[in-house]
Amino acid sequence: MLLAGFAGLYLWNLSRSAGYLQYYPGNITGFSLIPPVITVDLIVQNTSNVSFTINSLAANVTSDGTQIGNVSDFIPVTIGPNSQGPIPLTLKLLPLGIVNDIISIITGGVGSRNILIKGTVNANGIQQPFELPFKVGL
Repeated sequence: MLLAGFAGLYLWNLSRSAGYLQYYPGNITGFSLIPPVITVDLIVQNTSNVSFTINSLAANVTSDGTQIGNVSDFIPVTIGPNSQGPIPLTLKLLPLGIVNDIISIITGGVGSRNILIKGTVNANGIQQPFELPFKVGL
């Protein structure tokens, strides 16, 4: 019974720790026009004392509410305790979404865009939501 209690406490703390992972954009590592694909690193920071294996990550990318693409990675990457590491992401751009976004820029006269990457990450088998907002332009 005591062993089951310790196992439950460990799993509860593990899921809490996964929620504290920090994400920020890294370097662009590749670009293709046909099909429109960008490869980019997503930096994951782990400030806990637990090692995490990011098993998969999938998210939609929007620009001021217009979906312009999807990012994904399904190759496991381990982030050690109290460290950071890159996850190579594939950003598949949606041509129609990009055209709509360009039309919105022309008709709206705003040179900056609010980009939001919002999805889920599987860290040590635990699904966690994540959001990465940033602004590009003036």
